[in-house]
Amino acid sequence: MTQYKHIVSAGCSFIHGSELGDEIPFSQNTYPALIANEYKASYECLAYPSASNQGIAKKILAHDPKPDTLYIVQWTYPSRFGVYLNFNIEDKNKNKTNWFDLAPNSWDYNPKAFHEYTEYSQQLIDLGIPDLSEQYYKFTGNHEQFMFQTLLCVKAVSDHIQKKNAKVIFRTATTDLIDLPEVDGFNGKGFVDWSTAHGFEIGPYKHPLHEAHRYAAISVMENLGE
Repeated sequence: MTQYKHIVSAGCSFIHGSELGDEIPFSQNTYPALIANEYKASYECLAYPSASNQGIAKKILAHDPKPDTLYIVQWTYPSRFGVYLNFNIEDKNKNKTNWFDLAPNSWDYNPKAFHEYTEYSQQLIDLGIPDLSEQYYKFTGNHEQFMFQTLLCVKAVSDHIQKKNAKVIFRTATTDLIDLPEVDGFNGKGFVDWSTAHGFEIGPYKHPLHEAHRYAAISVMENLGE
């Protein structure tokens, strides 16, 4: 069995562990965390809720890969799009940033969607982020754009990690990305569709829960030849 000393995950809320009950700072019950536990490896999670594929790539490209590290990257919905703004905003953790992940019809733009993020959502409205999002999707919200931008992310991350002789595996949350080079799913489906097809429990906010992650960990380790 290949012995990885470190496992680093990246993705959106599915890999951060939303609705698993221990997602602060990140869950130890997602499938990458379960694999790290099986390997007795250290575990670092770069995932964050509502991440775009550009946001996922940005996190990894700022990370310094080590040769004995396995990266488990689960790409997200390609319709999300990460942008650098010309001004700073406060993120959900009250940190200043000029990065924002756009999404069509995002709950982030609704102050009533999540009670704990009311001020955050109102800030986005006051700064015109919903208007920016509306214009982006009006003029460039099409499948070709989404897939092309995601492909650039996949290639950039793959090159970055392999140059340092670390190993990376790519999975996808959505079946839409299943045909991209180097990207695998779960029995031909994205993580969400696969979890639903198997009847695994799904949380109120559409995140697969513990059983899905346990079986996903088994699937990934089988594909690694472990």
